[in-house]
Amino acid sequence: MMTADVVCSKCSSVIYTMRMLKSVKDAMRATNNRCPVCGAALNPSDFTVTATRR
Repeated sequence: MMTADVVCSKCSSVIYTMRMLKSVKDAMRATNNRCPVCGAALNPSDFTVTATRR
């Protein structure tokens, strides 16, 4: 199974783990576009996708 993590660029916390790929906007909607750990505002256009093998 392949997963993708949405990570806060400010504190490196995993905000959301996706089991199926979907838009970052949809993933961040659950946290109201804020990092739940540090409170940083999240902008979907600031994200990049990086694939790594685990």
